Amino acid sequence: MDLGRWGMKRQVEEPAIRDLPPGTPVVLRASAPGAIRRCRRFAAEARIELEREYLAFPSVGSPAYLVEDAPATIGVFVKTVLVTPPRAPFSTPIEASLGLLRALSPWRLIRRIAPGRVVVGRRT
Repeated sequence: MDLGRWGMKRQVEEPAIRDLPPGTPVVLRASAPGAIRRCRRFAAEARIELEREYLAFPSVGSPAYLVEDAPATIGVFVKTVLVTPPRAPFSTPIEASLGLLRALSPWRLIRRIAPGRVVVGRRT
């Protein structure tokens, strides 16, 4: 289920999720900003037990990478995969920012600025 920024679609689809039998797998996805909050709030309201949470890069609509939301896996992703897009405007400031991210490895910041989130759980 796609959790858009506007609650109207969620209000329509939440009853359908609540009617699913217990144990049914559910996948939620949301774009930034606020993806963490939207996914967790909807899961709580729809009685979905979260099992795994992933960050979606470069977007939740067509992710090339799903990175588990954990300090170690995000650290490996930032150090080995995340690069400045080719021919990007402002590539020097972007590369400097990536260098700072690699040096500091601030897990909480990276998970908040990730372009999207995918959550896997089960209906309880």
